Amino acid sequence: MKTEKNKNILIDEIVAELSNGGVCILPTDTYYSLSVVADKPSAINNLFEIKERDLSKPVPILISSLLDIEKYCDISYEPLQKLANSFWPGPLTIVLPLINDFPKEINNGSGFLGVRVPDHSFTQKIIESLGKPITGTSANISNVAPTKDINEIKQTFNKKVSIIADIDCGPENLSSTVIKIDNNKSGIDILREGPVSLEKIKKVINL
Repeated sequence: MKTEKNKNILIDEIVAELSNGGVCILPTDTYYSLSVVADKPSAINNLFEIKERDLSKPVPILISSLLDIEKYCDISYEPLQKLANSFWPGPLTIVLPLINDFPKEINNGSGFLGVRVPDHSFTQKIIESLGKPITGTSANISNVAPTKDINEIKQTFNKKVSIIADIDCGPENLSSTVIKIDNNKSGIDILREGPVSLEKIKKVINL
């Protein structure tokens, strides 16, 4: 188990582990993330088992920019561009309709994908080095509150994951706000309240 190393060396090791289907715990601007490469179904299934998560519940992905998902989602929708420019990187997850196939293990075949750009340079560098999105579900057992206590994280996951990055998370003390954009409907749906308020969102997209 590797937890504390030179950051650049650690990034290289995490990228290698994720590329080989490993599960790693990474810091974000909200809580620690239980992460695998998002296009590896076997790794996603392993993540669900480790987290003890219901397979019917989707998990979000972390990206470095909208361009990371342009082959999967329609990113031309004007409100999306405004929201991304205003709140990314940051604690806003946007659920988008898919236009091409994505591993159904991520979203239970729902036809939608939750995406976010985390405001944490360490994890952004990992995503950029991989050149692929990673999962961004919080590092906790399902139905247990997430924590920023790295020692608690280690006690829970020490023998279950490849690497725990012992690096502080950002300042947010809430899970990200989650909204849904459906090109077939007007407006947006708020799925989970969080650090980015509904008022701020409405102001940006002129609702």
